[in-house]
Amino acid sequence: MPTPQDIPAKDFLNRKIDVCFKHGDQDGDGKMTVRDIYFLAVRIIAELAEPIDSPKSQALLKSFENFWHGVSEVMDINRDGVITPLEWRRALTEGFAKEPKKFEDGFRPLAQALFDLCDKDGSGKVTQQEFARFHKAFGTTSENSAIAFDKLDRDGSGHLSVDELAEAWREYYTSTDPNARGNWLYGDIFQPSIWDDGKVKV
Repeated sequence: MPTPQDIPAKDFLNRKIDVCFKHGDQDGDGKMTVRDIYFLAVRIIAELAEPIDSPKSQALLKSFENFWHGVSEVMDINRDGVITPLEWRRALTEGFAKEPKKFEDGFRPLAQALFDLCDKDGSGKVTQQEFARFHKAFGTTSENSAIAFDKLDRDGSGHLSVDELAEAWREYYTSTDPNARGNWLYGDIFQPSIWDDGKVKV
């Protein structure tokens, strides 16, 4: 089984970024559009059984909309309303990974909205069960979700904070450090095959 140390830093980061592209490409046509982004947001809302018109749902939809506007300005080079896998990879590796403020501005609000939606009881904490429901919208298996939760719970408290979630996202999308906990955001990305008939298994 490959380990982080077996994969060159650039290929390792690309592997994570390619997985994320597959999450965003909801209809599996090999490109990402605003329709895909909205569909993913609605799937997350449905999996967490949140009314579509609730403040939390509306905040998530707005954060996804803002996210799309932000990334498409950077990634959609030919301004055709479509982000290709290459555009996505280039922007994340050459832009967000090297400019922390851009990443923080684009992803932190989205992480906060996701955290608020996952935190069903308003406790300020996300439990493993709540986290698993969020993961289900991405197609992540229950096994990989459990692995991810264990890795991301940095203080061993048995729950995730918004800071832990935001840091995991930052590391996942920008870090080439093989020991970064955020590498495990969607589970075991180092398993022998993360693809199943073109679909990602984490």
